[in-house]
Amino acid sequence: MKQPITLSLFFFLILAQAEAQDLLPVPASSFLDEVPKGNVITTAAEQRVPWLFNNTGIRLNSATNLMTQVAVAEEGTYHLFVRSGGDKGSFKVAVNDKVTDAVFGNAPWGWKEGGRFHLHKGLNYVKITRINPGAVFDVLVLSKAPTLNEESVVALQLHPDVKLLKEYNIPRSNAVKFGDVNGDGQTDFLVLEPDFSAHVFDHSGKELWQWQAPEEYKKERSEFEAPGVLWDFDGDGKAEVVHWRMVEGKEWLVVADGETGRIKKQTGWPTGPLPHVYNNFRLAIAKLTKGAPNELVVFTDFGGTMNINAYSADLKPLWIHTEQRKKDNLGHYIYPVDLNNDGIDEVVVGSLLLDAKGKEIWNRFDLLPDNHDHADSYKFGDVNGDGKLDIVTANSETGIFIYEAMTGNIIWQQVAEHTQQIQVGNFLKGGTAPQVVAGGRVYGNRQIGEPYLSSQLYWFDNKGHLLSKWPGQPINGNPDFVKGDWRGDGKEELFWYKFRLNDRGKGELYFPDPVFHQFDFMGKGAEEVITLSNGLLRVYGSATATYTNKDRKKDKMYLKNTVVNHTHY
Repeated sequence: MKQPITLSLFFFLILAQAEAQDLLPVPASSFLDEVPKGNVITTAAEQRVPWLFNNTGIRLNSATNLMTQVAVAEEGTYHLFVRSGGDKGSFKVAVNDKVTDAVFGNAPWGWKEGGRFHLHKGLNYVKITRINPGAVFDVLVLSKAPTLNEESVVALQLHPDVKLLKEYNIPRSNAVKFGDVNGDGQTDFLVLEPDFSAHVFDHSGKELWQWQAPEEYKKERSEFEAPGVLWDFDGDGKAEVVHWRMVEGKEWLVVADGETGRIKKQTGWPTGPLPHVYNNFRLAIAKLTKGAPNELVVFTDFGGTMNINAYSADLKPLWIHTEQRKKDNLGHYIYPVDLNNDGIDEVVVGSLLLDAKGKEIWNRFDLLPDNHDHADSYKFGDVNGDGKLDIVTANSETGIFIYEAMTGNIIWQQVAEHTQQIQVGNFLKGGTAPQVVAGGRVYGNRQIGEPYLSSQLYWFDNKGHLLSKWPGQPINGNPDFVKGDWRGDGKEELFWYKFRLNDRGKGELYFPDPVFHQFDFMGKGAEEVITLSNGLLRVYGSATATYTNKDRKKDKMYLKNTVVNHTHY
């Protein structure tokens, strides 16, 4: 069966689509606003079934009821159908004040009828009730017809404003980098496996070449995002691939031909001698001199020592800054950003700011001396409205710090569990702008069956006041934020996990897999959302997008800042 796409969390957004078929789907995702603690999101792969509606189900680990509301356009009698599965546990369904006689979730995956219900025009209550924990469900359907065709339900998964543009089968990876390696003006990509092996694909999905990492130290290389970047250093219109290689027992920083993988330039990888550990190894394109960005900065955290190295386009060393610190103390990524608007990048790494020549501008090691309280994510924006960029940080258990960029002075700080991901922008309706939103990570007790990682959104105004949280309880996963001009109308939209975040700060389910990146992938002016999961890379666009047919990636600063220097962190 065709892989399911997604439906909005708020069912009424697709009411017109459902009316035409007299079907009212109630997806599991519509119960997530106040999902009880202990319940977890699950996928088709985890359930080992061909599909789940929106690729999203809920495993009922709590006996607490779940409830949502369904908008009905026409009063009348509707038949209930429930899709569920499980070898332990069960539940019933209540529609308004009537409870089903049938029990669900206590048999292999499939559909089961639940009886007839009278629905009135407007909002009707649907409740998951009489729960014996252990069952799983993905969708309920209220239908005017007494029988149900599964294909008609499958057709309702795609949100009206979401269309699948590209789908690629790739090696399993958490690090995919983008650029144009063959000069045809279309987006190609580099897939980096956890062991640092590299694969390059063109826009059609054809694999152009691959380089396989040797077995030595493979286990040590498997924990973190692999280092790599695509950039046209020689100006021939074709991006080179920059990544790590080990050849004859020696580590190299390599600039390879993007189409063939042939080494064009190389220099020794900037760590100490082997053996060493592989903690945080990251590459980013920088603008350290006048003209177009064309330098490379490298961050290596290899066991008690951390190096920040800068190179010219031909891999000539420019400078090195070294810190003796424990694993993760300088975070997970390196950020070349023009913070003072002089046309030249500063370099942010952890709680340390360097200038374009590698000289320290400031550090806040006094705030973050413990390597566990490190910078998990950085974003940049004018939070206090003074016309200057500020640094917005997610600093683990110490929470959020908003820094004055060039001084390191704190504008405000807040807490949000283990603050893992963060974004800043004008997203909410009313109130002061911009807002800061953080993904607060919660660690579960796996010995009692809790998910290891869960997350919940914390919304703050520009002075650090907590505005709201969503959802009511953390949901399992390790979600990213992406933001961009989804509709091509100049307005940034914010996405988190599988959700589009609306102007009330709540999520509407848009995608079957977690979001990974967002930029003008298709080169038409709008910014598509890219999802990544289980070896599937998908590109989604807005069905209502306004296209200028002007490729934003032609702007090298956009290419550098938005497309190329991308990380989960």
